[in-house]
Amino acid sequence: MRRTAASLGSGTDGGRGRAKPGRIPERVVQQHIVRFLRMVGARVYVLGTVRRRGDFQGTMQSPGLPDVYAFVPVPSELGRVWFTLWVECKARGGRLSPEQAQFRDQCLEAKQAHIVGGLDDVIALMVRWGVVRTHQVPAYRLTQNGRTA
Repeated sequence: MRRTAASLGSGTDGGRGRAKPGRIPERVVQQHIVRFLRMVGARVYVLGTVRRRGDFQGTMQSPGLPDVYAFVPVPSELGRVWFTLWVECKARGGRLSPEQAQFRDQCLEAKQAHIVGGLDDVIALMVRWGVVRTHQVPAYRLTQNGRTA
């Protein structure tokens, strides 16, 4: 059987042409997060762009910068206020690079909201912030590592 580009998979298996079963690529995780944040009214900015063909792998941004920056509308007694959120999208089992860890630590020290993970992590944060209510989210999205978010 001759393989086409569409049949080669996501490239998560070291370039052998088969996607690892059950693993969702980070770019798909990022698309889901961006779609969800926009759905709840956030203004979302995707950082970095893929390099030109033939250039080395990676993005055209400073090392350590997260994938997404968002202004999220959060309800309060005073009406709607906007919180900012940095999101480092990671597929299950993904780890931070040293530069990403340094950026996260700097954000937390500066009292900037920063989250690392996938869609379930972002949904859990939106529930904590009161942007969405638990009855608006499927139950399986509210359980992480065997505990309720």
